[in-house]
Amino acid sequence: MKNKLNKVVFLFLLLWSIVLFSQNEQLIIGRTTGTLSINNKKSIRTFGFVKSLSGQVKLPGCTINGKVGDSIHLDFWNISQGNPVSLHCKEIDFVQKDINQEVVLKNEPIHHMEHGYYSFIAKKPGTYLYYSPENYPFNLQAGMFGIMIIKPQSIDLQFKKTIDELLWCSHEIDTKWHTDSLMGTDYNPSNKPISIPDYLPDIFCVNGENINNLKGLQSKKNKEKTILLRLVNAGLYIHVINFPAKVKLEVNNDIGSIYKIKIKDNIVSLATGETIELLVNLEDVTAKERMIYQFIEPKTKKPAFKTTIPILYN
Repeated sequence: MKNKLNKVVFLFLLLWSIVLFSQNEQLIIGRTTGTLSINNKKSIRTFGFVKSLSGQVKLPGCTINGKVGDSIHLDFWNISQGNPVSLHCKEIDFVQKDINQEVVLKNEPIHHMEHGYYSFIAKKPGTYLYYSPENYPFNLQAGMFGIMIIKPQSIDLQFKKTIDELLWCSHEIDTKWHTDSLMGTDYNPSNKPISIPDYLPDIFCVNGENINNLKGLQSKKNKEKTILLRLVNAGLYIHVINFPAKVKLEVNNDIGSIYKIKIKDNIVSLATGETIELLVNLEDVTAKERMIYQFIEPKTKKPAFKTTIPILYN
């Protein structure tokens, strides 16, 4: 009898440890007082998501990490000065709860200095974009976006040792949208939409920096290592990336099928909000080869900006 009781207690503790292990809790703080340096002489105001009160706003905002099967819980604290905001991901249904942990039947924006609680079960590996849907597309373009990376439950350790992981989150900036007159709009509990000028971006970025500052995909000494490249379009334009023919591309998993993205002639095209994970092999690439990155205006389908980026760097 005693042995049976011990087994029951052991199984209970084991199951409880598994439940605890799969719980994934993360704090996200919404701010409207960030600063993004454009160059040595100029900076602009931005919105953004950070993990601590002392954290500086960076683009993209804080990354939500998890594994398939995790129960992920997000504590969103909105300290922003403007209109109420919330968290949203097109591909994942967040369950929102109030301060009493009661499920909110209709998702509601979180007001100044209040908390909103979101949760979801990570079902599919991949890279996802989350953002504030209020005053769309203003809040997104202002910087209220971040990345979620959901990894498989188990990863081949040998494979992990042979790859480098790289995130390129591309987006545009219209500096006329980043003025204090727009970003300093007074708090309005009814979330009255902000009146904004036509979108004419004049800065084109990857990971919050001018895209022309990118040094390349991989160092020359590590060109034999495969790259797990996460591409995310957090902008409002279509982003088209043309890799040289000697670059070997393979979709890492079926996350791309959500958006029906196809790689043709080594060209990847991402509409706003779309992501893809690529396994990139550079063994046959020469030192001088470059990739082409274009930002396409979605209505006219005409390039608004085009640049080239080295594949390899010293």
